[in-house]
Amino acid sequence: MKEPRSAVRHAMIRFVVGSLVALLAIGVGTLFIAKSVAERAALREAKTRGAALARVVAGPLVNADVRRGDAVRLAALNDALRSRLREGSIVHMKVWAEDGSILWSDEHSLRGRRYHLAPSVRKLFGTTQVVAEMSRLDKAENELETDPAPLLEVYAGATDADGHPVVFESYWADERVNSDRQAILDRLAPVALGSLVLFELAVFPLAISLGRRVDRGQSERNKMLRHAISAADLERRRIAQDLHDGVVQDLAGIAFALPSVQAQLPPGPDADGTRRVIEELENVVRRDLAGLRSMLTETYPPGLDEHGLGPSVVALAKTAARHGVVVEVAVDGVADTRPDDVRLVYRVIREGLRNVAKHARATSAMAEAHREGDLIIVTVADDGRGLDDRPAASGHLGLRVLADPLQDVDGSLELRARPGGGTILEATFVAGIAVL
Repeated sequence: MKEPRSAVRHAMIRFVVGSLVALLAIGVGTLFIAKSVAERAALREAKTRGAALARVVAGPLVNADVRRGDAVRLAALNDALRSRLREGSIVHMKVWAEDGSILWSDEHSLRGRRYHLAPSVRKLFGTTQVVAEMSRLDKAENELETDPAPLLEVYAGATDADGHPVVFESYWADERVNSDRQAILDRLAPVALGSLVLFELAVFPLAISLGRRVDRGQSERNKMLRHAISAADLERRRIAQDLHDGVVQDLAGIAFALPSVQAQLPPGPDADGTRRVIEELENVVRRDLAGLRSMLTETYPPGLDEHGLGPSVVALAKTAARHGVVVEVAVDGVADTRPDDVRLVYRVIREGLRNVAKHARATSAMAEAHREGDLIIVTVADDGRGLDDRPAASGHLGLRVLADPLQDVDGSLELRARPGGGTILEATFVAGIAVL
């Protein structure tokens, strides 16, 4: 008999997948944190160096001669600032006047041009404050600057040699951001990811142990279910045998004896009433006897294990045909499954066809069972009057009794309206778990 699939394997797969997702999430998070920390650190350093250049170099070299465009003073300013550019950490520089005009720029064609300054930059005039951000070089003043973005953009307030306010603008390469980010990653990633790996190694044996406990619990549960159902199966056999050897035989004897009793009545009108009563009794006994035999066959089908699911369901279809319902059978898709699964399929179809024959007022029905992966799906559909017109209590007891073994194997049972009229009874359960 095929055992249910191990819970350990599935638990381990979920554990490994969850761990990989967690590692990926922590790795991505660490990358973003490192980038953010590196940018803040680079901005702080750029602000400090930009402010120093503004106060010590650029500011003291700007005076009225520079503002008038004196070539000698501009050359001195140009030499001092371009020497800083040659160091490589600074990409571009500008010196701004309070009216938004550019007093000096490493891009010579920008000198003397006037641009609209952002409010945060205008507030720097007359102060020694500094603002910095990552720039995409998308402002009007950057039209001639074709360096790959982003860059660190720093504005520092200062005063020139004559005491007039100026703002020194500098653009810093992001190599420092990249180097700082890599340094932070080199420190954070081993700690974050290593801690998670160590934690997983610590809990992995615990996960295996828990999975094995689940396996043992599931195995014990299935074993108890098999014992309980085996006892119930034996009890069904005993009840069927007792009914067959007792009540059925007695009713059969009565059915054979009543015609003899009727034949012994004297002729004449005085015995006609008695004859009619005996005929009615004979009809009732024979009808009840047939019903009892049919019930015994359905309760304990003798041919299910010997002949298989198909012939047994065909027999149920013939019983339904006696009630005027033509049943189409399609169960070959599950005919080779485990005996316990076959019995559960048979019980679903038996209960479904019984409800169709008794309550649906249908002329045709379909009994089908097929597999979809690990699932077995059993369907009984009819073209009867549907759910809306059916009495509230119709078939409820039988369906409740049928739902219990399905719940034991984590299955489901659904009764719903059929499109176009009629009802559909559908049961779904996992193959290889049923123990009936």
